[in-house]
Amino acid sequence: MKKGIRLLFPTICYEENLVESGRITSEYCGMLKDAIDGMRKKDPVGRQISNAYTGWQSNDGCENHPTFIKLMRVLKDILNNEIAGFHGIDRGKVQIDIGNSWANINDHLAWNRPHLHNGCWYSGAFYIHSEGDEGQFLAINTDPKVVSDYPPNARCIESYAVKPVTGSLIMFPSAMMHMVEPNRTDKDRYSISFNVNTNHIGNQRNHQVGQIDEDWNLFDLDETFNLTK
Repeated sequence: MKKGIRLLFPTICYEENLVESGRITSEYCGMLKDAIDGMRKKDPVGRQISNAYTGWQSNDGCENHPTFIKLMRVLKDILNNEIAGFHGIDRGKVQIDIGNSWANINDHLAWNRPHLHNGCWYSGAFYIHSEGDEGQFLAINTDPKVVSDYPPNARCIESYAVKPVTGSLIMFPSAMMHMVEPNRTDKDRYSISFNVNTNHIGNQRNHQVGQIDEDWNLFDLDETFNLTK
């Protein structure tokens, strides 16, 4: 047994600003915004799932819309290289695809109730038009902890907040509870949400994942009690 602090059952969350990293441009985000406006014009009612109050949500199918094809390619590239690589997935035996996607417009006081996405592997949200003050994205910790005067780990937080801006991408396991705070501004925020599916090529489900260091989650503490390798 090795001495150290071992992190068990971590929740993986991937973040990147696709505009800042150069994967897409702000001009392309403008094209996506225009496409969503067109979708809302054709279907002004939309659908109600997690969106509350006045928020508008499209039906599934953004992944097949011509304007969104480039975005889908970028998302698949991240999934296949960043996410799959982290999990040690053999890309020769597992196919990763965007299963479904939909557009969102959160206007004044619109929000999204706490929810999760059962039946898929990862989920995510990409922010097409946002200035960062239209309500935070919250990842909610639902892991039960022992109730006492002191938490079992002062680093265990009840929620993790992100203030998304144009270009922000968040990916997370679909079973992670999450919500979006009410938009208390008079500005509309545009985003697209999506679910990710995995398919085993040739129906070979008993595949071996890549080699991962068995002590990847083992850390020491430095003199200021911060984790260090």
